[in-house]
Amino acid sequence: MKNTRRFSASLTLCTGMLMLAAAPAWAQKEELWLDSQSGTPIRSEMVLKRGTPYLVTMKGTYSAWGGMANPGANSGKADPAPMFPSPKGANQQVGLDPEFVFAWPKGSSLEKSPEPAPRRGSLIEVSLDGGKTWKHPSSTASFNATDHAYNYELAGDDNALQVRLVDSPYADNYGRVQISVLPAEELWLDSRSSTPIRGERVLERGKPYRLTMQGTYSAWGGMANPGAKSGKAEPTPMFPSPKGANQQVGIDPEFVFAWPKGSGLEKSPEPAPLRATTLEVSLDGGKTWKHPSSTASFNATDHKYTYELMGDGNALQVRLVDKPYTDNYGRVRIFVLPGA
Repeated sequence: MKNTRRFSASLTLCTGMLMLAAAPAWAQKEELWLDSQSGTPIRSEMVLKRGTPYLVTMKGTYSAWGGMANPGANSGKADPAPMFPSPKGANQQVGLDPEFVFAWPKGSSLEKSPEPAPRRGSLIEVSLDGGKTWKHPSSTASFNATDHAYNYELAGDDNALQVRLVDSPYADNYGRVQISVLPAEELWLDSRSSTPIRGERVLERGKPYRLTMQGTYSAWGGMANPGAKSGKAEPTPMFPSPKGANQQVGIDPEFVFAWPKGSGLEKSPEPAPLRATTLEVSLDGGKTWKHPSSTASFNATDHKYTYELMGDGNALQVRLVDKPYTDNYGRVRIFVLPGA
């Protein structure tokens, strides 16, 4: 019986490891911990792929002062202790989180400014290029006094994420920041197919999500002779189809910027680029379809557009509306992330 139990436990462990290995890349969330008492950068095990967006969430409170018994001028109310205490140190009152300074002691240099708390100005910096450059990630978030959590969307650069706290000295600091790194789900839509593509991530009802679409394609067999008021076609699609001519292209996820002579687009007096709606998404399991809302201008540089969506308890579906599909070529790369 003992041997049987050992075999069963071993099988269960192996099965769990296989399930972990089989998890899609976007589901493999990594957690890091930054201790404010250390000036040494922390480094993720995950390599952030170039061109792929990642959602980095930072959460926690800490102090860069030995204590805050006497609050400074225009200081807010300090929290009694860090959300995540340092293994060593006083772990007393705190006034900083990943994005804001919300409390400081009397005598702090922050008193030189009349601006009241909370003030934007985090000491936390990230590097995406192997430590060559560092900066605090961009954010427009409001002060979060409830759980001190902030989301940042970062683009990978084929290196591990590094995070550091810039302060001197570190010995009087305390409190840790929890950092999670979540890759976007990646989908590919081939313009030659009428079959909708479907994500694996279920978009929770009422939760915001960010959809990024990038690429160029053609809905015509060729564009040797440009149409009236057509813009300049690009010589090949950004992401070629596995099959097909992969010649000149004039459409991206949001605009038609070039078309051939004889196209129905010549009936419009408006010149290129014209806003396009041929790419449609469904959030309700395929019941309804529409092109996502956008006010973005034509992006002739990298043909990339971002859309804000609200989940409905289903996986995202995306399709191209055209007929026929056999003369199309070019693919669109799609990323899905929780809203930042």
